[in-house]
Amino acid sequence: MTKIEIKLSNRYKNKLGIGPTAKKIFQEVNDYDEVILNFENIEFMSRSFAQEYVFQKFNSQSKITEINMNESIKKLLKMVNEEYEEYFR
Repeated sequence: MTKIEIKLSNRYKNKLGIGPTAKKIFQEVNDYDEVILNFENIEFMSRSFAQEYVFQKFNSQSKITEINMNESIKKLLKMVNEEYEEYFR
């Protein structure tokens, strides 16, 4: 089993602004069985990023765990996740 932790702020500073960035993250994520995405120091996530992130996560074969998310990011991902489940599942 392959496992990796990715600290997002090392690659994307303190913000995740556009949807294609989520696609880029998941291109790497999908090479591993288990991935820990570390959101430490990420202060902002756009809605377009969140939408693409949720889509990619639902379609990934990897086990993904998020750690160190701030409350605003947690709330946004929860909202987008609920919308995704309502409309696409």
